Amino acid sequence: MKRAFPVAVMVALLFISSTGSVFATSPKKDHDFISRFQNLIFLVDVSDSMLSGYPQAFDHARLFVATRALRLFNAMMPPVPLWQYDLNTALVTFGDCGTPRLVGMLSPWFRKKHDPEYPILRLNGWGPWRTAGFQEGLQVAGQLVAGANGRTAILVLTDGGSIGECPQAVAAAMKDKFGDKVQIYGIFFGDMEGGWRNLYEVCKLTGGYARTWEEVRTCKQMKDFSWDILVREIMFPYPEIFFKHKSADLLLSEALKLESVANFLHAIPQYMLQIDGHNDFFGDTKPNYELAMARAKNVKQALVQTFSVHPERIAIRSFGEELPLYDNQNPEMRQLNRQANLYLRLPLRNCPYNEKKLHTFDVKAVGDIFNTQERYSDNEWAWPDTPPPGSSGFPKPRTR
Repeated sequence: MKRAFPVAVMVALLFISSTGSVFATSPKKDHDFISRFQNLIFLVDVSDSMLSGYPQAFDHARLFVATRALRLFNAMMPPVPLWQYDLNTALVTFGDCGTPRLVGMLSPWFRKKHDPEYPILRLNGWGPWRTAGFQEGLQVAGQLVAGANGRTAILVLTDGGSIGECPQAVAAAMKDKFGDKVQIYGIFFGDMEGGWRNLYEVCKLTGGYARTWEEVRTCKQMKDFSWDILVREIMFPYPEIFFKHKSADLLLSEALKLESVANFLHAIPQYMLQIDGHNDFFGDTKPNYELAMARAKNVKQALVQTFSVHPERIAIRSFGEELPLYDNQNPEMRQLNRQANLYLRLPLRNCPYNEKKLHTFDVKAVGDIFNTQERYSDNEWAWPDTPPPGSSGFPKPRTR
């Protein structure tokens, strides 16, 4: 049964901005990653039960501890590289009035965005006899998901609410409607098995999971938690595509390598792909050059036609028999020179030196990313001169 939303909530939702870009910069960028979600909704329980003492530190109210968790989560969230992805956040509370409150609109996230909202999570005094419950908070979050672009994560901070199946029914309905577009995660501050089961089942139904505050209370624990939710690890494979002697036909076994290349290029559209064709030193120089170029062209054609990579993002060239990657004098090795070699180019006007390597968390991938343009000064931040081919463009960078 669908629940009607109060007029005040619906009017507020009309003013939600579900698009936009993050303009806050980080002084150091040492990771290349993409976000699993383009939107993050914080759903905070501020009901009367959250004014009870926290079980492991009864002198502190559960709401006080939840506010601390919300602050820590925002502090530990990964920095958002300007030229890789945007992240929008919103803040919704439930349990202190008849309808959930949209405290913070869905808009671009930056590190201190929600700082002014922490002191006003709950209205003064005790709530009315009938207040919005967990399921109604999820319904408002669902309205935000419906109006947002991209995938959305919902982080619920609660002691679980009353025992019952209403929140689970709403979560199941959200999963049916949005599919993989939404996932729910949770942090639990209560001590009742029914409350924990409530939150656990809501998260599980959408493919997410829940943690107790004791499991995420340190900076390292919260960083691991927030990064696990928000960051998808990405690594470019740097494959070599091999060919038969005197052939430019793409073998099926080699073509399968291109799927991961295409997935990377689709995930981070700012990178360009360079394909270099090679050949061994048998035969004449000109035919070897032409054969190596044909190999590079066939690899590009497969990426464009089979995996829908924009052709302007791929550059090809031939080295023929020159600059062999393997020893031509070794009979077992020289056949490896019949190949096309793939690597990334980073066409940025100003690229800091520490960004010439591709990082995935603390592990560097093998291979170089070649910067194609020089910076004007050592202090300049990386930013593409032009939008990636096939994209709808990007906003100009600015700082807060």
